[in-house]
Amino acid sequence: MEAPIKMRKPARPEFGSDAVVDMLKAWGFKYAFLNPGSSYRSLQDSIVNYNGNVDPKVILGLHEDVVTAMAQGYATASGKPALCILHNLVGLLHGTMGIFNMYCAGMPVLILGGSGPADIKLRGPVDYLHSANTQGEAVRQYVKWDDEATTVEGVIDSVLRGYKIANTVPKGPVYIAFDSGIQETELKEPVAVPDVNLPCFQAPEPPAAPEAVIAKAADMLVAARYPVIVGGRIGYLPAATEPVRELVELLGAAYTDDRTFVSMATRHPQNLTGSRDVTDRADVLLAVDCADVHWTIGGYAGARSNVYKKREGGARRVIDLSMTEAASRRWNRVGGALANTELQVMADPLTGLNQLIAAVKARLKADKGLSKRFATRANAIAREKAALAAAQQKRLKARWNEAPISPGRMVAELWQAVRHKDWYLTLRNHRSWPEGIWEFDGAGQYAGHSSGGGLGHGTGASVGCAFACRDDGRFPVGIIGDGDFLMATGATWTAVHYKVPLLMIVNNNTSWYNDEEHQFKIAKARGRPEGNAYIGTTTREPDVDFCKVSEGYGAHVEGPVTDPNKLRASFQRAVNVVSDGGVAVVDVRTSSL
Repeated sequence: MEAPIKMRKPARPEFGSDAVVDMLKAWGFKYAFLNPGSSYRSLQDSIVNYNGNVDPKVILGLHEDVVTAMAQGYATASGKPALCILHNLVGLLHGTMGIFNMYCAGMPVLILGGSGPADIKLRGPVDYLHSANTQGEAVRQYVKWDDEATTVEGVIDSVLRGYKIANTVPKGPVYIAFDSGIQETELKEPVAVPDVNLPCFQAPEPPAAPEAVIAKAADMLVAARYPVIVGGRIGYLPAATEPVRELVELLGAAYTDDRTFVSMATRHPQNLTGSRDVTDRADVLLAVDCADVHWTIGGYAGARSNVYKKREGGARRVIDLSMTEAASRRWNRVGGALANTELQVMADPLTGLNQLIAAVKARLKADKGLSKRFATRANAIAREKAALAAAQQKRLKARWNEAPISPGRMVAELWQAVRHKDWYLTLRNHRSWPEGIWEFDGAGQYAGHSSGGGLGHGTGASVGCAFACRDDGRFPVGIIGDGDFLMATGATWTAVHYKVPLLMIVNNNTSWYNDEEHQFKIAKARGRPEGNAYIGTTTREPDVDFCKVSEGYGAHVEGPVTDPNKLRASFQRAVNVVSDGGVAVVDVRTSSL
């Protein structure tokens, strides 16, 4: 289906687009996520005919927002930079939400955009309509870098520079406009395509923190009465699992995940994720690569005048280990309000963690009494964990037989269906996720949410993750909200077409519930009818037939499942389909919370 008619590859690039594709291949890009457009017809020809549609291989998405989400999902799940290609100005504008999401997530994505042609002799009427001067301005405020070169050699230089910038900490997407006229330029003489593996084209080593700063952070943590470590975006990285665990155990500290990230084993006796007050009880809190530290420490709970108010029991001392302050904030407010941090540790989070571990070990060696004190605290935290786990199980059982199905029952049954697989969670419930039910082993098992808050992300991101999982043998499974799924159902076709195994559960409460709840709250506050909250927020009369929609794309479907006692069998059939290489969608009718 996707094998092109073979041609003999020329001894050297014949067109401008051929030269760029040689670089993309040298970098090892496996996929080029795209939605077709005339502005990069030459680049697509070079990928398919000149390069044989192998490394990179063209992956067709049915909308640019899906294409950018797939690229983000792939970069997240694979741990490698991703490549996507967008058509001229109109394709770029369609994909902007996805670009903003990947920017917020810090994902290294090389975005090539067809543009122009700049030479008016080559322009047709549609080229005038679909192109712009300095096209990158459309996304300049939320990419790390953009460029629009005017020669073949200039484009080669731009791509080399862009790749390096995207992969330099803090990582993020770059956008390079590739003029269609330059793409189609026939090369009369050889063009030098540099060796992309030379050191000068590689991202620099991740930055470490000054020793004096690490020493102060270690002293604060060692002296703490009740230290808490919060794991943020390092949850994307499998390599974070061991250093997070080691630091938590060395200090006898409590741990909790930050919002929608996972960095530590669920069952670990010091993991208090799900506790409502663990961060409030901390006297020293270490935020490790948290996207919005002010949010992490509960800073938005009260009025602005209370942001820096001392808490009962004394002030909480906050350490922020991240590169957040090195990220561009020219236009947006990503990162939130300035947090009340005492110490900013500017370092690559993994590098900084290892520095802290070494510093804490040195203090433990110098003071033999610390280990006993920390072990006593760890035992007390373990008792907290046991009580927390019991409460979580009690809540799950209390709602076990509800219909519509409780989110807890749905997650618990799905966990039982996939727990013995080498699973990877592409997405999950945002606000209604039941902590303590799904058992993570640590970081690198969950892709997180869109990061930029953009709906329509989930399906495309799950498909992008699934490409990475297919390559390394993992089992991808995602729980996608009904509204999120509705915005991008076409991504299902891409998974089916390219035979990428994927299990998607539609968490279907027939509502944009976050907004329905907002309508309820504001009506109540104003003394108005709360029962009208459903107007303009729910997708009923008619209910959407997700099974029929998904079946139309070629997926195996189950549901809508309304009886909680039928979940297990539906999930098992779907798991069997995916295990055999298929795509399955299960529609589960759930309660809102």
